Amino acid sequence: MSETRKNFFTRIADAFRTPQVEERKLPNWLTTSPFASVIPRTGIQQGQDTLQLSAVYACVSRIADTICSMEVGVESMGADGSRVPLQDHRHTALLGRSPNPLMGAYEFWQMCISDALLYGTGHAVIMPDKSEMYWVPATDISYTVDTDSGKRFYSYTGSPGPVPQEQILEIKAFRGLSPTYTQLQNLKTAKSIQDFAQTFFDNGGMMGGILSTKEHLNIDQMREAQARWEQEYMGSGNAHKVAILGGGFNYQPIAVPLDQLQYIQVKKFSSEEIARIYQVPPAMIGLEGNTAYSNYEQQVLQFFQGCVLPWVRRIELEVERKLLNEEQNLQCRFNVDGLLRADSASRSEFYRTLLASGVFSINEVRAKEGLSPVDGGDNHHIQINQIPLSSMNDYAANITDTTNG
Repeated sequence: MSETRKNFFTRIADAFRTPQVEERKLPNWLTTSPFASVIPRTGIQQGQDTLQLSAVYACVSRIADTICSMEVGVESMGADGSRVPLQDHRHTALLGRSPNPLMGAYEFWQMCISDALLYGTGHAVIMPDKSEMYWVPATDISYTVDTDSGKRFYSYTGSPGPVPQEQILEIKAFRGLSPTYTQLQNLKTAKSIQDFAQTFFDNGGMMGGILSTKEHLNIDQMREAQARWEQEYMGSGNAHKVAILGGGFNYQPIAVPLDQLQYIQVKKFSSEEIARIYQVPPAMIGLEGNTAYSNYEQQVLQFFQGCVLPWVRRIELEVERKLLNEEQNLQCRFNVDGLLRADSASRSEFYRTLLASGVFSINEVRAKEGLSPVDGGDNHHIQINQIPLSSMNDYAANITDTTNG
C-alpha cells in the first residue's frame, strides 16, 4: 500500500475518531445492506458483471462520460434569481478539478455515477472539514439504522467506525433500486443470446448432431466415440475438416439456420430493451435506427431531457444538501450547454437573435464561446427597425443632425 493511501486512511480515521462517535450508544441496530439479497443463478449477476453485455457497457459509459464531461462548479443565487459563478470558491475546485489527492474530478464522478447505474447507488465520503471527497465502491459499503432517530450510519472497508449519513454523498437511481438487479431477467436473456453465439462459433458454426451406428456399443465405447469426434471435428479450430467415418458410423447434423432462429432480430431487440431500461435512445449507443443528420439534434435533446437531466439534478441537489448546506444561497451547477451545443450555423443564428433583442451582451456571447471579453462588450442593445409614421420626421432630423455626431 502506498504512503499516499496510508495517509488517506489515517486522515479518515483521525477525522471520524471523536469522542462523540466512539461513545454514542446505538440501541436496536438494524442491518440493511442493499446487497444482502440472494442473487438467483442466471449466469450473470447484478453490478459490474453486467458490463459483459455490450449494450449495458455502452449505456453506462455513455451516461457517465456525458455527465463527467460537463463543467461543474458553485454559483451564488441572487435575490432577483440571477446566478453568479464562483470560480474561486473552495468547493468549485473540489467538485470540478480535484476531489482528493488520489483521484481527479472526471474519474471521481465517473465511478460514483457508474456505481449508481449498476448497483442503484453511488457513494462518496465527505471529510468533516469538507476539504476532500473520496469515492467508496458500492460493493464495499453497508449501513445500519438507529431505530430511535432513523438515521443511517455507514461502514466501508477501512472506515474507523460508523460514519453519519450527513457525510456520505449518495447518488441514487430510481427509488434507489439497482437497475441490473430489478431487470436481471432481461439481462439474463441478453446474456443467453450472447453465450449462444459464442458457443455456436466455438463449435465451428455447427449446431450439433447425432453420431449413430448399427453396431452394438457399450457405454464406454459410446463415450470414447463421442470424445474422439469432439476432439477431431468439433470446435472452430477443426472447422471444415473432412470427417472419415468407419465402423459403420453415420453422422446426421442437427442444423437450424440462424435466420430461422431470427438471431439478429432477437439480439437487436435485447439490446434495445437494455437501452430502454437506461432511457438511452438506441442510436446513441450505435444501434440502427431512423437517425439522420437532420434529426440527430432531436436525438441528443431526447437523451438530455429523458436521461441525463434527471441524473444531473439528483447530483446537484445531493451536493447542495450535503456539501453546500452550511452556506446560504449557494448552488451546484453542471453546465449542460455543451451537451446542447448546436452546429456553428445554428449557434450563429441563436446568438444573433438574442443579441438583437437585448437578451445577451457581446461579452456574454464571447464567454459562451470560450473567448475573452472586449471593451464595451457588456452593454445590451436592441434594434429599432419600425417606428410610427408620426415620428418619422423627428427620427430623420435626429440622425441627420451633425451636432449629435
